[in-house]
Amino acid sequence: MKEEKEILRGITDFITGEVIPIYEGDKVSITRRETIDYLKNTIEINKNKEFVMSFNIPFRTLAKLNLKSNEYDILMVMFSCLGWGYDYSGYVVKIQNRKPYDFMNGEDIRKYTNCDKPTFSKAIKSLEKKEIIKIEKAKVGRGNNFIINPFIITHDKRVPIRIFKMFENSIFNYTNQTSQLSSSEIHDKIREEKDTN
Repeated sequence: MKEEKEILRGITDFITGEVIPIYEGDKVSITRRETIDYLKNTIEINKNKEFVMSFNIPFRTLAKLNLKSNEYDILMVMFSCLGWGYDYSGYVVKIQNRKPYDFMNGEDIRKYTNCDKPTFSKAIKSLEKKEIIKIEKAKVGRGNNFIINPFIITHDKRVPIRIFKMFENSIFNYTNQTSQLSSSEIHDKIREEKDTN
């Protein structure tokens, strides 16, 4: 038989009107009405956390570049297909069954933007000149692969050093962070990673 405890207080549930007794040793969690209203009136649509981190200062820099509409169209497709997986890559990738499976090339991107070839080529060259993307010869097949500047948008706080170095001197690196770390900074980073894992 359960031992009787002394009732210390009671809380009234304003939704049901029920008085809930609080016994000695009980832990109580109180949710504010604003929180309950918020939860009733919202729904989570990104449960799998497929997100990108965009950075407000670089986005303002991007806005000041006055990109042409076809450059924005191409860029939005690239942003929406930014590669992820176990490790962030920075590449624009194809997605199938909600998983990345291959790099996108120019033809793949053109399908989404309805750009003709000359307009697309001109826009890509402009985006590269403005340090928004880098172009690499495709590792497999023909065409090019595209890498997005991680100082503008990324899927992860950890960026491969190779990708970081490609863009560290761009106008979007508003922190002026460099890839050169002292040995003490490297030890600190290793310790920081161990603490978070």
